Amino acid sequence: MSTFVPVPDVLSLCICDQIITDRVTSKQSLIGIFSTIHSYQFPMVHPQLCVYVALTDGRGETPLTIRVVDSEDARPPLVQGTGIVEFRNPRAIANLALQFHGLRFPEPGEYRVQLSCKDTLLREGRLMLRKASRPPGPGEPPSVGDQN
Repeated sequence: MSTFVPVPDVLSLCICDQIITDRVTSKQSLIGIFSTIHSYQFPMVHPQLCVYVALTDGRGETPLTIRVVDSEDARPPLVQGTGIVEFRNPRAIANLALQFHGLRFPEPGEYRVQLSCKDTLLREGRLMLRKASRPPGPGEPPSVGDQN
């Protein structure tokens, strides 16, 4: 007889430019939260994309998978990774800070950052890739994230 072990509850999943962790307090700061990236040309490579996740209600060793996919799952994930989070207490909160460098987005459209546990989708964040109307100006990065 198997025992049902519930999956953890996701308190938040945020996509941002950077996550800074204070060495003294271990508090995390999310810099440049966004849900849209504009690019003049595709395919485009985004230099750094960070994902912050806060989880609770986990029990023991909890396997997690994070992946970035197009919204239709029409092609393989842009990135996929797995790991184990140890919950010593179901009331504990696990804060995860993930960094992805050089993600290559093949075309404009809707993408998803998905967090799963034991083949159960826990949460997904929407990420829109839009074609910019003009090339970046002097001093502007090749892609710009915003909240639109």
